[in-house]
Amino acid sequence: MKSRSLLSLAVASSLLAGCNSAEEPAPVDSPVAEPVPVLTSTPTPTVAPDGSPLAPGSWNISENGTGASASFGPADGEALLLVTCDAPSKTLVLSIANATPGNQSFVVEAGGTAARLDMVADGNAQAPRQTAAIARDAPVFGGFVVPGGVIEVSQPGGSTLRVPSAAGIRRVFEACQ
Repeated sequence: MKSRSLLSLAVASSLLAGCNSAEEPAPVDSPVAEPVPVLTSTPTPTVAPDGSPLAPGSWNISENGTGASASFGPADGEALLLVTCDAPSKTLVLSIANATPGNQSFVVEAGGTAARLDMVADGNAQAPRQTAAIARDAPVFGGFVVPGGVIEVSQPGGSTLRVPSAAGIRRVFEACQ
């Protein structure tokens, strides 16, 4: 009986040893592909929150060593609205595509506020604009950076330019601090 017990114990031990001796495959150091972030941009709205149409185009914000600019317009055309900062002089300028000669008064509305803006024709025959220096801290320009907002520029002759506001315009204002 003793030999039978020893034999059973030996068989059980060898079975357990066989189970434990099976080597698990060593982890392979294979390169794992890093997930690539998908950059999405906020689409430029084509209608205002009240359903009225906005001018076609998108904002282009740029900076360089001399300042910053934000321009709105179609990709293949001239900017309809332009906000620029000349950093050395800390001068902010608002320009609107408009062929009306001489000095003109415009009304700019954004963020629930409005301001009269006296502008001057720049004399450019190719891409005529009305321009004016602006104050960065004027309340109406705070509305230029509110997401989901609308910038309205009422022009002489009754036409109104309506474009979406853009948070990126803040970079232009900050360049002139």
